[in-house]
Amino acid sequence: MGPVESMASEPTAEIRPGIFRPDWSVATRAAARRALHGRIAARAGLLDRWRHRLEADEDAVWRTTLQFYGACGQPPEFRDIAVASGLSPERVATILRTLQSHDLVALDQACEQIRLAYPFTELATRHRVELNGHTLHALCAIDALGVADMYGADVAISSPCAYCGETIHVRTITKGRGVQDFSPSGAVVWYDFAYDGSGASSCCPATAFFCSDQHLQHWLEAQTARREGIRLTMDEALEVGRAIFGPVLER
Repeated sequence: MGPVESMASEPTAEIRPGIFRPDWSVATRAAARRALHGRIAARAGLLDRWRHRLEADEDAVWRTTLQFYGACGQPPEFRDIAVASGLSPERVATILRTLQSHDLVALDQACEQIRLAYPFTELATRHRVELNGHTLHALCAIDALGVADMYGADVAISSPCAYCGETIHVRTITKGRGVQDFSPSGAVVWYDFAYDGSGASSCCPATAFFCSDQHLQHWLEAQTARREGIRLTMDEALEVGRAIFGPVLER
């Protein structure tokens, strides 16, 4: 492992008092830290969005949305958020549109339903996450790996190799702080740096599991445009997921 830089030198944002995202303290492996640096460098303006700390009501709606996902396996209705937060449904709708501008959630075209709240989406993706007895769809491999630490509950992930389709299985341990096991044994993750203002439409489709380094290389060679990103072992990818999603529900 290469030298680990001090926290003071790492780009981060205080999303609520005393809570910083990404959490560099969990990125102990050199490749995980390179991945976070590459992500921030390639996604111009992303950290600036996070640096505009949400107002208290906005933060409450964001957390409530994700807490519903974890407890119920699906997004809440606007009225559910209103009841839980003590806000009016109209205020909730306004706040959700603000959160959408921060690329934290996305609404349907009528702005009446939540269709995604990172790390989850209502679309059927390749990345299935078993959490608290529910099966949810994560937007990408890193999102799937970040779920356990975010909720403090271990998960089981299944996702096909993006090249050959072989199913990859991953289980976490110690409430998402480690990888218990995964198969096949040579599986890796490609973390893509592309960003166009929405992670769901740019980096997420290309951030995936591969059953082997060989199949990752075949996939990269088959891309019509050169991909910018980094190859990660499962342990390295878990650290990146923890750094990004671990702080989200912390108080």
